[in-house]
Amino acid sequence: MASNFDFLLAQKDYKIIKKTAMEAEQSLKTSYPKSVILAERAVKLAVRWMFTHDAGLALPYREAIARLIHEPTLKKLRPEGLDSLVTYILHLGNIVAYRGMTVSREEAVLALRALHCSLSWMAACYEEGFSPRPFDEDLLPTGGKEANPEPLNLLALYKEPLDGGALLPQRKKNRETAKALAETREKTGNGSIVTVPPDLLAECRSRYIMVDSAQTGWTLGKDLFVNKEVVGMGKKTSVDLLFTDAEQKPLAVMAVETAAQTLEDGLARAKEWAAALEEQHGVRPFIFLQREGEYWFFDEARDKLRSVYGCFSCADLARRMEFRRRHDPEAHPELSDDIANRPYQQEAVWRICEDVHRGVRRLLVSTPPGTGKTRMAAGAIDALFYQKAIGKVLYLADREELVHQAYEKFRMLLPDVPFVNLLGDVREEEKADIVFTTATIMMDAVNESRTETGARLYAPAHFDLVVIDESHPSIYEDHIMLLNYFDATLLAFSSLPPTAPGEDATYRFYDLAPGKPTFCYTLDEACRDGWLVDFTLRDEAHEEIMKPHLRYAELTDAQRRIAEMEYSDTGAITSKDFDVPAVNNWLFSEEKIQAMLEDLLQHGKKTRDGKLGKTIIFAKNSLQAKAIAFIFQRLHPEYGPDFIRALDVRTPGLAEAIRAFSQPESQPTIAISVDILDTGFDMPSVLNLVFFRKVHSLSKFSQMLGRGRRFCRDVDGEAKDKFLVIDYCKNFAFFDMEK
Repeated sequence: MASNFDFLLAQKDYKIIKKTAMEAEQSLKTSYPKSVILAERAVKLAVRWMFTHDAGLALPYREAIARLIHEPTLKKLRPEGLDSLVTYILHLGNIVAYRGMTVSREEAVLALRALHCSLSWMAACYEEGFSPRPFDEDLLPTGGKEANPEPLNLLALYKEPLDGGALLPQRKKNRETAKALAETREKTGNGSIVTVPPDLLAECRSRYIMVDSAQTGWTLGKDLFVNKEVVGMGKKTSVDLLFTDAEQKPLAVMAVETAAQTLEDGLARAKEWAAALEEQHGVRPFIFLQREGEYWFFDEARDKLRSVYGCFSCADLARRMEFRRRHDPEAHPELSDDIANRPYQQEAVWRICEDVHRGVRRLLVSTPPGTGKTRMAAGAIDALFYQKAIGKVLYLADREELVHQAYEKFRMLLPDVPFVNLLGDVREEEKADIVFTTATIMMDAVNESRTETGARLYAPAHFDLVVIDESHPSIYEDHIMLLNYFDATLLAFSSLPPTAPGEDATYRFYDLAPGKPTFCYTLDEACRDGWLVDFTLRDEAHEEIMKPHLRYAELTDAQRRIAEMEYSDTGAITSKDFDVPAVNNWLFSEEKIQAMLEDLLQHGKKTRDGKLGKTIIFAKNSLQAKAIAFIFQRLHPEYGPDFIRALDVRTPGLAEAIRAFSQPESQPTIAISVDILDTGFDMPSVLNLVFFRKVHSLSKFSQMLGRGRRFCRDVDGEAKDKFLVIDYCKNFAFFDMEK
């Protein structure tokens, strides 16, 4: 039987893709919804196939389909318009599976046409001499059903695991063929012989509006109306799209037809609709435009259009309308001393609030580690809640451990606010006002978390404020999809001074003048005011072996982004040494480890009774950390088995071990940290830091130094005025820091 997907027979590697695409085509005889879900499945299989068979595509840290689809090395290859086709297929399959939506034959056929174009492009990439054929509707079977008689079965089909398992092992298995196919793709001009037909692109974009609205929870004829006639301002008019609440009071209008001409024309028409509805209902709806597949929101208070990812949900529009009515920028609540109790913390909170009220969309606070960024964030959120400026907050951290720490701290600071940690128990996810997670986990949640009706929980306006725990160059790659997806004010914290290398790019990202953050409290000010302490440096690096070949300030932008990835959970995969290979020989040498430990015992800062103070040794990996602990215990059994301990993610009873180390009178005295105590760990009594590893991230290095900076009023009866840093790896030279 002839099929539109016969061209896939040319390659045996396409077998599962061909089988699924042909099943999608044949399902038109029995069920249009099933045809759509199979088309969606074929797209996923094709994307996974490309990542396992093309060495030129960068495999992302997580293999979720959303990450693969948007991976930059794949995205830049796709011909113009293909993204819209793929998005239509994936999201149509999504609402059919989760919401049990009916599908017309026209919609199912459109999905097949989009699939045909997508798979034709894939074939054109990897087959020299490939000749694309137009889609032939005469080959399609007749019959079929619009309704979905077995929604649960289709949801099970949608969720059925894709064949092949994890992608990384497959990529390794296909290493040689993957190189050859990447070369073939380059010869074919990345499949440039296939282009997206204009009529297909226009129809996918036109129908996608209804797909997107359904995915966000709207129901046609219930709270979403097309070409709705309204009377106001002395005349009748027809609204392209009208979104209402349960009582059919207007929440938003969207101009589509007039916006297709120009955004200005669409905005003028939408303003007329908003005025008419305001006259009729006493409520002015929000204004949206849709043009060439892109959505725009009109901020009337500031007379500005801004790009948004898609339709806002009913709940989110209702919440923002309530804030528009009740927002009181003059309300000046008392800041609790339990949250922000230092003068600079309170100043930061009010500076943040003032900028939010002025409509500033991106804010950056620059303060050194140890000055309480979590308290500043909590204070600002508490004040903005009180002023009815925000209602939902997303708190993003680079590393899972930092997510847990921030979550626990907020539970203490704001005990009455509903929270959820997406790395833990998510049963109350829908009710949470503050969500804590990493960017990678949040991307999965955007696609997977559902409301009771099967709609996406995290629609584009779900959050009013997004907090970035630590801003550094790598966030532009880690977070950019989320920051583009959520229509929210962005509040970021940086531990680096405004003049640090690479910070100019950071300030451009936040639409700030170089060196002009929203609020800045410097290290010198913190030390002068007595909140932080300075340190003494011992440089013990071997000149010949540790001589740096590069300095941080000399790195290219690409190298700096790689270096900064050390700060995140992806660091183990993406970061790399910029130095000579002999570095590892030095760090893993028993002789050098022994010399380091003896130097620490001799020169390490002591408590008043002459005992070694609390010490953190920063190690490269678990193997090195265990070697350090073993050698110390062999050399100095007199200190006992608990005096030194290696801490990594696999340490049994890790939380208890950290608590024990944080108690000045408890053991261990020396903790060997493998990315455990490097950031976010508060222990004022730490007196010694030993860098027995290279650090390439300036943000992380600043945080690591911060583990010793906290002032302590009583370290064994004495005030802590300084701490000691011993550097075995020329880190200070790499970062051009004199001490």
